Amino acid sequence: MKDTDFLDNLEMTWTGSFFTPENQPAMELADRCVRGEVVAFKEITARDLSFHRCYFSLLNMVWRYLPKKFRDAVPEKDFYKFLKHLKGEYKVLYKFLDGKEMVEYESIAFGKMSQKRFEEYIAEQLPWIYSNVIGLFFSGEIYDDIIKVIEDEYEVFLNNLVG
Repeated sequence: MKDTDFLDNLEMTWTGSFFTPENQPAMELADRCVRGEVVAFKEITARDLSFHRCYFSLLNMVWRYLPKKFRDAVPEKDFYKFLKHLKGEYKVLYKFLDGKEMVEYESIAFGKMSQKRFEEYIAEQLPWIYSNVIGLFFSGEIYDDIIKVIEDEYEVFLNNLVG
């Protein structure tokens, strides 16, 4: 999900008895609904958005350290899927006769994570990314320097989280 996708979200406030629309898209939906109509929503919390932004900022920073040849082959917007595929974090939905597979990537589900679980998730992800992605292109002092910068920036991201 891109940050721009969150702009279309319907923001509602719980009053204790019912939800009231809080932004323009929510008000427009309320105007279109008829009394008694059931409308389904997907919950996205401030924590969800905050973790999402932190994680993807971190991935984008890692991507920028990779060589131009890699960045030309794997655009920044697809780096997340590249990592999911490389780690095998997907399920095969269909296998074609020629051996090609249609896959669905596993969701991270930031909204269901606590801050502690989010930090644990990142702590599990980064070492794998360091050795299996950054380590393919860099070694020695350059590798160590890149990891140091990423770790320092990650701390900044964590300190700026909402929720």
